[in-house]
Amino acid sequence: MNLKHNKSLDIRYSMIHGLYWMTYCAMIGYASIFLLNKGFNNSLIGVILAASNIIAAVAQPTFAAYADSKRKISLKNLISLIVIMIIGGSISVNFFKSPSVALIILIIVVFTLTMSLQPLINSLSFEFESHGYEVNFGLARGIGSVSYAVISLLLGYVVEKHNPEVLPIFYVLLTCGLIIFIYTFSLPKGVNSSIAHERHRVKSGSDISIIGFCKKYKKFMLFLLGVICVFLDHTIINNFFIQVMTNVGGTSKDMGNAIFLAAVLELPTMSLFAKIKDKISCKKLIMISGIAFSVKHIITYFATSVAIIYLAQVIQIAGYALFIPASVYYVSRLIDKSDMIKGQALVTGAITISGVFASLSGGILIDTLGVNSMLLIGAIVSILGTILIFFTTEEV
Repeated sequence: MNLKHNKSLDIRYSMIHGLYWMTYCAMIGYASIFLLNKGFNNSLIGVILAASNIIAAVAQPTFAAYADSKRKISLKNLISLIVIMIIGGSISVNFFKSPSVALIILIIVVFTLTMSLQPLINSLSFEFESHGYEVNFGLARGIGSVSYAVISLLLGYVVEKHNPEVLPIFYVLLTCGLIIFIYTFSLPKGVNSSIAHERHRVKSGSDISIIGFCKKYKKFMLFLLGVICVFLDHTIINNFFIQVMTNVGGTSKDMGNAIFLAAVLELPTMSLFAKIKDKISCKKLIMISGIAFSVKHIITYFATSVAIIYLAQVIQIAGYALFIPASVYYVSRLIDKSDMIKGQALVTGAITISGVFASLSGGILIDTLGVNSMLLIGAIVSILGTILIFFTTEEV
């Protein structure tokens, strides 16, 4: 089917990704800085992030199964409901000034809901295909990366000059902007109906359980195991980046610069992905990204200065920047349309599960063995994951 393009849809979808990834950066990217300022130690920070990832790993396929099934609530309205809950939680965080059980629970809820949005937002673009419209996912995701970079750079300066206590204010402002663009994301005038009322029309398979999905796509599940391994060190570095940076003499400002560098370099790859995939198969692109991930992790382990950390971040252009759009398109072609949101959720879930192990092991390893040992173990697991991806990725 020849799909039409609409610039307005691309712009609005890009804004959704931009605001979502700015929110994600402020919350998850700066979680260690925020929680350290609140009085939490590295191990407890790891537990909080791990708990958020564990719950998100369950919530993501659960939300996806609900969205895949024929329910009254639309995908867009489901996303909006989750965003409203995030806004409420973000406002509440401002009232806590010191560590407490209530604060821990609230932070876990907010982080979990934010993580759970990712596969739903990714799937939102493919909802238009049945109406003959194609949204440029790669461009939107690239804008998301640039937005992540910009807000990271801004927050690096703001936090260093003021205080990490300002971070929840950014949570609220960014999520309020996000919900506005979610509500405006609908089909062009004159086309059947808005995306808010678009449902999957596949008659069979839409109610398959997660267990049934795993049995149906066995090789894909092994692929996800490789993804977990590769993303373990990626997530360790991201979650404890301030510790990695200070280990080589850097500051929170340097961390912001490093995140900005990696994120802004994602735009060329992601925005041009639609053209790249026409020349190179998704299978090969995913393999290339796996190699790039491992190379980046090895360089980070051997880094002795901020400059070498920056060098490692440059490799993001062929690692994360390539894997994310490639995996989304890979799932959309490999998995039946009736199971697609589940497939997208399980890829995100695999990354989330890696976050569980990264959060738990990262904090404990730093406190017991130090940053260098943490990075070495992560790099070894990353290499094993890349090997597994090589043997389980299929042609689509």
